[in-house]
Amino acid sequence: MSNKVKERRERKIEEAIKAKNWDEVTRLLQQEQSNAERRDRYHHKRSMEEYISRNDGKRRERYEVVASSDLNPEEALIREELKQAIHKAKASLSEIDSKIVEMIAEQGSSYKETARYITEHYKKMSDVTVKFHYCKALKKLAPLLKAYR
Repeated sequence: MSNKVKERRERKIEEAIKAKNWDEVTRLLQQEQSNAERRDRYHHKRSMEEYISRNDGKRRERYEVVASSDLNPEEALIREELKQAIHKAKASLSEIDSKIVEMIAEQGSSYKETARYITEHYKKMSDVTVKFHYCKALKKLAPLLKAYR
């Protein structure tokens, strides 16, 4: 923007202040921003702060969606297929082995914590025995889930 335009705007702002015309002062102060927005609309530029709605009914700003870690439909389908395959493969294990795999692999429990849980709910088992059952179960699951590696 040229100096002449800025000077003319400053003069108009000063006159509006003297006349106590606050609406005109506000309009003049926002004029540069309004012009920039009008230019962007003309050139079809989009703001990352623009609100968009998603399938979940929530209104989010565009940058939230772009930076979102939500899965795209293909990734969601692959993840769901993997979950089903794991569930089906775990069904081939005994109830105790299935619980051991769930606690260690899925929940991140230690062998000791898992042994405590198995002892309380099923039968007495040491952490070394839990580790043996876990390794045995993984060897049994590996060929069943080979396609998902």
